[in-house]
Amino acid sequence: SAAVDGSYDAALFERLRALRKRIADEAEVPYIVFSDAALRDMCVKLPRTPDEFLEVRVGEKKLARYGDDFLAEIAEHLTDVGKEA
Repeated sequence: SAAVDGSYDAALFERLRALRKRIADEAEVPYIVFSDAALRDMCVKLPRTPDEFLEVRVGEKKLARYGDDFLAEIAEHLTDVGKEA
């Protein structure tokens, strides 16, 4: 899939941005779930486990609250593009 400057997966970044928006909209609160920088870091590191997710500038509280959704989205994307999840 396409990468921006070869540094991260742009298609995954857009998927994660959409997921972040859905979560924020459902919560009906105007705050950012994760920063764009954190999403880009996910696109580079491609975490597959909660421990790996914590390496993405993400704290325990956000892992507990959003980790499962974002890990699932990353795994689904990797399956879609033919990479092992």
